[in-house]
Amino acid sequence: METTESPRLKLEYNLAGGLLLTIRERDLELLTNELVSSGYRYGCVLPFRGLTKEGAIGNLQNSTLSIVHIEKAWNPTSHDFFPKAVLAGMYGYYKRFCGDKSGAPILQDAAFPSKNTCGRLFKELYRAFPGIKFISHSFDVNFPSDRMLVEINSGVELNLSEILDTSWQRGLGLVFDPSHLLAPGKVISVTGEPTQSYQGEWERQFNAFREQIEVVDINPPTSGAVSDLLRGTGLLKELAQAAKETQGIKFLRVEIPIPPKLQIPGLPGHQKGFDFLQAIGQKLMED
Repeated sequence: METTESPRLKLEYNLAGGLLLTIRERDLELLTNELVSSGYRYGCVLPFRGLTKEGAIGNLQNSTLSIVHIEKAWNPTSHDFFPKAVLAGMYGYYKRFCGDKSGAPILQDAAFPSKNTCGRLFKELYRAFPGIKFISHSFDVNFPSDRMLVEINSGVELNLSEILDTSWQRGLGLVFDPSHLLAPGKVISVTGEPTQSYQGEWERQFNAFREQIEVVDINPPTSGAVSDLLRGTGLLKELAQAAKETQGIKFLRVEIPIPPKLQIPGLPGHQKGFDFLQAIGQKLMED
């Protein structure tokens, strides 16, 4: 069953939301096929383990899911051998438990191959999909403006006006994520304007950036946001509606994960996970 799309606004899924299904090539193929069946014609890819075998990237090119965006892997370990990567991730958890939060890898990072392999796969994916755009969390100077987007986040270390000016000068589109709002100190205040609630703050920042936004992330910033969306109400539904009313926005990129127990390869229940995503897509795209 397909999810209705407008001619302009496309529904996309970040494949990292099915991370357990990206470790083996056959599970990654299942993920891409089921996403299309669930109404997601477009996808965002990362350097997954399921792409390490020869021919795997070619299979992704030939899949029915159109890959339009790419991101870099999350903090991968130094190990291609999966059991070693898992041990490194578990050690990272142990260090965090002991109070060391200096950036050691954690268990989810073991889902990616080694840092070196991730770097190689990223380059191969970037070349394999000529129209793909890299979604960066910084104003990276190593990518041409027509093949890069910048996701708005406090780590950019620029305030709202500076982000707008820099993106305009470089001709870069922006990605808006309601869970990555700029900190209050990065937003230019308006004289006489009252303190904003969270709801008001995402609207305020969205409206400030809207002329340069190309992608809107559907990423729940609060625990009840997904439940509200499935009822056809709440912040994410309102954000999707605002995206539909903004001419320059091309994609709604869903970053809501499939529940982990519905991702475990070999267990029945996969379809329930995709039914969950289908219901989300339908609520986002309906009027």
